[in-house]
Amino acid sequence: MWRGDAGRTGVTQTPLPEDLVLSWSRQLPALTPAYHNSRLQFDAGYEPIIAEGKLLLASSLHDCVTAYDAKTGEEAWRYVTNGPVRFAPAVWQDSVCLGSDDGHLYCVDLNSGTLKWKHRAVPSERLVLGNRRLISVWPVRGGPVVMDGKVYFAAGVWPFEGVFVYAMDVASGDVIWRNDRLGYLFGQQPHNTEAIGGLAPQGYLVAKGNDLIVPCSTAYPALLNRETGELKEFELPAPPRYPGGWFAAIDEVSARAVRRGKLTFDDVVNRQQHEDKEYKGQGISGISRMIMAGKTKLIFDDGYTGVDGTVHSMAAADDRLFVTTREGGVYCFAKATPDAKDTGRTLDDLSGTGDVAETPSTTTPVVETSAFHGYAFVIGLKDGATVKAILQTSEYQIVAVDNNAERVANLRTELRAEGQYGKRVAVMEADLATIELPPYAATLVTTERPNALKKSAAKFLQSLRPFGGSAVLPGAADFSPETHAAIRTLEAEGFTTEAGKGLLVVRRDGPLPGSTNYNGDWSASADDLVRYPLGVLWFDDTLAHFKRSPQPKFIDGVMISRPKNWHAERMRGDYKTDYPLLPAVLSDMYTGRVFDETEQAELQASLEPTDPKKAEPSQYRPPRQKDAWKPEQPVAGERTNPLTGEKEVRTFPKTYGCDGGVDYGSFYTLRAGTPAFYDKTAESGTVFLSGPRSGCTNSIIPAGGLLNVPYFYEGCTCSYPLPTAMSLVAMPERHEQWSSWGETEVKPDSIQRIGLNFGAPGDRVTRAGTLWLDVPSVGGPSPKVRVGMIPETPTYHYRHSVWMQGDDAWPWVAASSAEGLQQVTVRDLKPGQYTVRLYFAEMADAAAGERVLDVSVNAKSALQDFDIVAEAGAAMTGIVREFDDVEVGGTLTVDLSASKGKTLLSGLELVRLP
Repeated sequence: MWRGDAGRTGVTQTPLPEDLVLSWSRQLPALTPAYHNSRLQFDAGYEPIIAEGKLLLASSLHDCVTAYDAKTGEEAWRYVTNGPVRFAPAVWQDSVCLGSDDGHLYCVDLNSGTLKWKHRAVPSERLVLGNRRLISVWPVRGGPVVMDGKVYFAAGVWPFEGVFVYAMDVASGDVIWRNDRLGYLFGQQPHNTEAIGGLAPQGYLVAKGNDLIVPCSTAYPALLNRETGELKEFELPAPPRYPGGWFAAIDEVSARAVRRGKLTFDDVVNRQQHEDKEYKGQGISGISRMIMAGKTKLIFDDGYTGVDGTVHSMAAADDRLFVTTREGGVYCFAKATPDAKDTGRTLDDLSGTGDVAETPSTTTPVVETSAFHGYAFVIGLKDGATVKAILQTSEYQIVAVDNNAERVANLRTELRAEGQYGKRVAVMEADLATIELPPYAATLVTTERPNALKKSAAKFLQSLRPFGGSAVLPGAADFSPETHAAIRTLEAEGFTTEAGKGLLVVRRDGPLPGSTNYNGDWSASADDLVRYPLGVLWFDDTLAHFKRSPQPKFIDGVMISRPKNWHAERMRGDYKTDYPLLPAVLSDMYTGRVFDETEQAELQASLEPTDPKKAEPSQYRPPRQKDAWKPEQPVAGERTNPLTGEKEVRTFPKTYGCDGGVDYGSFYTLRAGTPAFYDKTAESGTVFLSGPRSGCTNSIIPAGGLLNVPYFYEGCTCSYPLPTAMSLVAMPERHEQWSSWGETEVKPDSIQRIGLNFGAPGDRVTRAGTLWLDVPSVGGPSPKVRVGMIPETPTYHYRHSVWMQGDDAWPWVAASSAEGLQQVTVRDLKPGQYTVRLYFAEMADAAAGERVLDVSVNAKSALQDFDIVAEAGAAMTGIVREFDDVEVGGTLTVDLSASKGKTLLSGLELVRLP
């Protein structure tokens, strides 16, 4: 394993031979880490793993793990995935376990590289642009660790999208346990405040005894029970200016200074500049950049004789020392032998100069577009000629997708040989009928195989970028009538079509209907497309802003921002003036890509130049916020209370943040411990976007059809775990997203509509008007509704709703439950007739007949011999039973009993009839 063992100690008791000499070397392409922030550079170079005479190296560039003969350096096998492999694999006996940004954990044979099994961590094909690559929403970035025949890993980066930590049996590929509750933990945030947040797993997992340690990006790790997956300990650091980082290990190196066997960190990783001072978190300096072989300490930063470049990593095994460099060098040192004839030989690697080989003459789709930069999606491959033509004639980043393994493998090999794979192009094997490409991301969509789009072209057109995205579709004459009809219906969404020269060209030239621009003047940006719930569209940290930079503008798909030059001399004698601005930067709000000087020339020419000598205000505030550092609680007009139907002042929870919030019309955004928003059209409550830090200036802006959260983290050392920008897009109402609605008083006989969501992590409002409250209340402040239960503490279960099947019930209601509940009573209802809905779903692998219930409502029989699995058709399938005209005099009681198994109830919804 990485650093030798499951504790990541970096220690082996076996000494290295003396007088090592260079046996062989290779030059691989240098790797580019996912993040620019050094606290998150877990993948800055190759990490050597040695097992059974093989050297294993993972590549985030070529999306693979490659095995080499440790003695000779000859390539033995290569296993390629659908996304970057950013962590070294872990080996158990003859099995190699590796995780990919494509959201899968793979197990391949150590000797042959053939697949034994693979497991998709989350049952969804949804993709995002993450760190400039097309990846799963739930990449495996909790690097795998093995112990006792089990492999442990984590999937998911964004707490509010769901985080999944697994234990699996290496031999069989069976799931032993999975904890998918770790993204929704109402608790401590930096600055000693609270919000709904959770783990953001990025870093190598650590196992020791009964403990499993899960690194949390730039925060500090969580501690789980290794046998059960139960969370034992996790908190983001309360003090500000206390940086963490990706590295954690069991300390077996630094003798008496700290207790052996305890978790340790590296304060070289856990450090960052906070304006005029560098702050350090916990750790032993340099421990991540050293190993021990016997009594020999090898320090990476000291270099090694015979190695050219900057040493990235070392590993000692099989009487050999393996060294990798940041420049991509791989070196093997071994004891010299008298008959060695090939000592020091350099092996060739399959990576070219970056020049694309000449391809047969083809009409490139680029000539039909007006752009040469951005992302191009090639859906359906034949021989790769179109992909290579786009490479030759443009600057596009290309993603090619096909469902044929042989075509995909051949093109990957050719592009790797030409030095292009992973730099400007990646090739994915996927079912074209189920893959979910992100909307608005592509400047160009095309195909080499028109039959691949015969029935689904309209689906892929949703990926076109507004303001200039073009689809160039050959062979459209053979599309089905249904496909042509579907394409024509897109004209109402701003698409135009043009046929000719054997092509159908579909363009998305204007804005998204219903979207707005934002001019940076605190005015309303009533963007109709930005609606709760929201999901990540892209994330990246290429463009970083100082935390007190001015608000960006969002004009016709372009973010115009002016970061502060916080490394310049500060132009103030008090806290009212601040650093000067840097020149304006233009970026694509739909992908995060920074435009170069040849793009958006007219817009760039229209911008006023920046004065590098002008002092800027320290804070930028809307007129309503009077206190720059301690804003008042937000008030945004009036609302109709979803519980009572009564008019009231619209208030909602706000925790720490000098950004007091801005009312953009339909959306109110603010910093409340984390970036947060309140959707006024749904009366959503406060929705926390845990992970990044938003600006001291309000930097959470609805515009262009997206909720934009640019990177406003520079100059801050607080342990918000994800120093990156992101943009979010509206999701279907089935999408799981939780809020804290607020602790309001409830008067007697006042409630007219309510939902009780048993075992849920937070509150949730539906567009139909039901406020679903978490029972028990664990997701922050909620209305004080009087709910009685017998027993008072039934057993609660939770699964992330992404696992749920069926359309009968809200999946995020059905996905949690109270087991063993005998009675639930709701008080303070307004007397009248009600519709009562009972929500059920079987969470376990139960069969029909194993759980049978009787249910009564207000002492009247409602369900008899109710078998959840038989009625729903399967486990993990929500089902609703509705009862109309239930007479309620102020209190409603539901009684449950079980003739087989235990009772189970997911949700209870009450709606008073007019």
